[in-house]
Amino acid sequence: MSSFKTLIFGASGAVGRELVNYLLNSNDYSKITLITRRKIERWEKINTEKLNIILVESLDFLINDLNKIKELIPDIESYNSVFNILGGRVKIGEEEFRKIENIYVLKTLEICEKYNIPHFSFCSSNKADKNSYFLLWKVKGETEEELKKRKIIKKISVFHPGILLDRDNDDRFGEGIMKWIPFISKISVKDVAKSMLIVDLKFNSKNNNNQKQEDVYEVIENDEMIRMSKEN
Repeated sequence: MSSFKTLIFGASGAVGRELVNYLLNSNDYSKITLITRRKIERWEKINTEKLNIILVESLDFLINDLNKIKELIPDIESYNSVFNILGGRVKIGEEEFRKIENIYVLKTLEICEKYNIPHFSFCSSNKADKNSYFLLWKVKGETEEELKKRKIIKKISVFHPGILLDRDNDDRFGEGIMKWIPFISKISVKDVAKSMLIVDLKFNSKNNNNQKQEDVYEVIENDEMIRMSKEN
């Protein structure tokens, strides 16, 4: 049995909740740490030492003092991976949206770089495009361009889901409409979460056995995520 440790930002969101469930049910992970601004009800019912929930008032410490992560997680150097599944809404304003979708993402990657954590996973969008007229996809595209330049850690995995289905945390009008339109890529939040787990577990298993890894930067597209989830 493996004993991997992972850190999650964005665990209270739709995909994050499902990812936490999968990780808790996996015998390969001994510690799942969540840095979050709020607990959700389902976590209150979980009685296991595997789950470590750290509540913070804000994630701005990532910008102001990245060293605080060492205070929050003294054994951070022993972690195997970091997941960033943070999601902002354009309606909160461009400045705040960019902070969540760009600055926080790059800062959580810096945790990996600073403490030699080998794997970073980021949930983006299949519409990410730095040249897009839509702020949501433009910022995600700009963030991906920055991630491509970073070659310090062993692996960066970027996930490109389409329209998210089966959210249990909120309803989004646009997604509610588009899920009925044919020929638009769609995916269940459970399939997104499961594919993220599978990719992380595959990487950690190889890294643990000193097997050769592929390129530093990889993108997992919507259809591949669905296939991966259904086959495992």
